[in-house]
Amino acid sequence: MQKKKIGAGKIGCIVVVVVFLVMVIGIYRLFNDRKALPEDFVLKINLSGDIAETTGTGFELPFQSGSNELSLQDIMFLLERAGEDNRVRSVLLDIGGLQTASAKIQQLQLAIEQARKAGKTVNAFLRNAGDQDVWLASACDTITAERGNFLMLDGLKAELLFYTGTLEKIGVSFQAAQWSAWKSAVEPYTRLDASPETRGQIAMMLDAVYDAYTGYVSEKRGIARETYEGVIDTMTVLTGERAKKLNIVDEVSGHWEYLEKVRYSFGEDDEKEYDDVLVGGARYKAALAGGFVPEKKESIAVITASGLIVRSSDDVMAGTEQSFDEETLRSSVQAALDDQSVKAIVLRIDSPGGDALASVNMLQILDSAKVKKPIVASMSSVAASGGYMIALAADTVFAEPLSLTGSIGVYALKPEISKLQEKIGLKREVFTRGDNADAFTVFKPLDEAGFAKFMETTGWIYNDFLSKVARSRKMTREEVEDVAGGRVWTGEMAVKNGLVDRIGGLKEAVSAAQRMAGMDSSAVPGLKFYPQPQGLMEYLMSGGPAFSSRSFGRALPSGTLADHSLRTLDLLLRLEQQPGGMYRMTMLPYEMAIE
Repeated sequence: MQKKKIGAGKIGCIVVVVVFLVMVIGIYRLFNDRKALPEDFVLKINLSGDIAETTGTGFELPFQSGSNELSLQDIMFLLERAGEDNRVRSVLLDIGGLQTASAKIQQLQLAIEQARKAGKTVNAFLRNAGDQDVWLASACDTITAERGNFLMLDGLKAELLFYTGTLEKIGVSFQAAQWSAWKSAVEPYTRLDASPETRGQIAMMLDAVYDAYTGYVSEKRGIARETYEGVIDTMTVLTGERAKKLNIVDEVSGHWEYLEKVRYSFGEDDEKEYDDVLVGGARYKAALAGGFVPEKKESIAVITASGLIVRSSDDVMAGTEQSFDEETLRSSVQAALDDQSVKAIVLRIDSPGGDALASVNMLQILDSAKVKKPIVASMSSVAASGGYMIALAADTVFAEPLSLTGSIGVYALKPEISKLQEKIGLKREVFTRGDNADAFTVFKPLDEAGFAKFMETTGWIYNDFLSKVARSRKMTREEVEDVAGGRVWTGEMAVKNGLVDRIGGLKEAVSAAQRMAGMDSSAVPGLKFYPQPQGLMEYLMSGGPAFSSRSFGRALPSGTLADHSLRTLDLLLRLEQQPGGMYRMTMLPYEMAIE
């Protein structure tokens, strides 16, 4: 007993010491990050890889400062503030290796254009540039390419992987309930290639994105579209000097040479340090935190639903970087409703959908909230399937021109491993009471009666989805069926089909929420963002950092074979844990990673 008490005491002391150190480092970082900004500086924002909709809500340890990249919402906010900040002489975007959604590119372009309209010069420096980098940079006043590097302008592609043949080699196969032909997320597990419906959908999306990309660059750079498309098709790899001759970029410079030029533009005699000339995005964000005072006490709550929709925070699919669960939404909505200063809610959606029941439950939560305060939905890069379902609670819905949305449909997968069982010599004896007690096991395929029930139960969810869309969008059942069946639409197409109300971004959604709440639309509202970041005590109570196969999956590079393999394994484990081995999803049929 005495040893146990000593052990508990030691643990308590360790916790106290850890908390103390975290607080000390946190206070130091707070003062360090929020030190006064120079009176005259260039705001430098680095853009590369994927750009998340928001930063994570988990607790960030003080020594992790700067480890998280700026999110899309961060960057749009910083560009808007920079346009109004007299201390910001210009903005420098250091761009290289972007691999993010096309709709996010367009949102950043709009933010850049608005900063320019506010009187700020926005310059781009390209490193390891590809199509997306040039697409984004074309919104800037000038583009400089790094000397010695090259531009890879090889066009756009969308890639699908099919696991059916691979899984069959080890004795695993799937039966699928698919509503309907366009709800093609089952195809990687049931087909060896894409169906005509899937090929048609992807071709349509690629056409829309490619047209937007080449059209924008051609217009902004003063190049004939045919000429630019010819560069993509015939040249593909360009040096900076060649790109300058074609007017794709304005200048070619070494990176440090370029930064020295920026520093000297403040006066060579001053010999200013880089920190006094170039202020990074993270530092600028930290300096602005808490410095914004709204013109009125009334505010708008912005609730971001980002990532895969799941029942609980523990139910995260391997390879998924972010998820959004029912309790997170419920607590965020309740906080917004309890806050008397919050007059309306903007639901910001960046989700391909996920668990069907979780999506239904989230819609119920939002429907209840709408009775008390207006809700406006704002679609980011994707708000499809379950992500589209939760938007149905909104009084009005905004989407970006290239937002992926719709995909009104449901699918379910039923694995069977009888051949695998035979290969590994696994013997099985079953004792049942009831004719169907063993009908839905993974050790054999469904018979005709079982498969009919499988389809029927999945159809219940699909019919309920259709009814919800018809009621919310004030459409007939037939009108909904014409645009449903799993079909995916861009934001512009969705407006024409009646699934979305208007084209616009987060700023437009906030303005609409102001009007609906009867707020003064000429005044700048306060914004309260949810879900709120995890606090220190919550972090400690949750056990701090943890490692699992799913966290390992999230660490794998997205799109790699290892990433896809882990997702497939995770799916099999999930199906094994579901009643009857079936997992019903309202999710985007495919990952539209256009690169």
